[in-house]
Amino acid sequence: MTDNDGYAKLSEDRCEVDIYPEKELKQKWVDEADDQDLSLSRYLQNLIHEARSYREHGLAVEQGGGNHRQLQELQEEVEKLEQRLEEKESESSEAVSFDPSTLKEEVLTENFQSLEEVLRSIIESGILDDALRQPVENQLYFLAAQDEVEYKRGWGWKLTEDSNEGGR
Repeated sequence: MTDNDGYAKLSEDRCEVDIYPEKELKQKWVDEADDQDLSLSRYLQNLIHEARSYREHGLAVEQGGGNHRQLQELQEEVEKLEQRLEEKESESSEAVSFDPSTLKEEVLTENFQSLEEVLRSIIESGILDDALRQPVENQLYFLAAQDEVEYKRGWGWKLTEDSNEGGR
């Protein structure tokens, strides 16, 4: 790949492309390439590939900024969807359940029990603690992130002043 006078030769699958930018623009490219620890040639190739990708996927921003508004709207939509996802993840979307054998082994007896008595036995036994704890905790932290509730160590959770006024 090198010849006798010390200059590198291009491999057979490569060719040279001449461009004639303004000096300031070239210097900007050189600085950006240096910042990314790339050769100027590699940096410009990366920029071209990136621009093609944007153009192919309809994300190119026209000089007048015509698509800039569309890009901004898409970013806002992404933010809304991320917030909805966060809300859904913090909700208890799964039904609270436990193994039926738990009812037979820890709650039910040979004697008849009303539903209220079965529920009281379940609550007192702590069977549902693990099933309820995580969804409730997730919802509390989500509400705290929305500044609707606050937590104080040693005291617990409470509505914030703003939520308290609007909610009651």
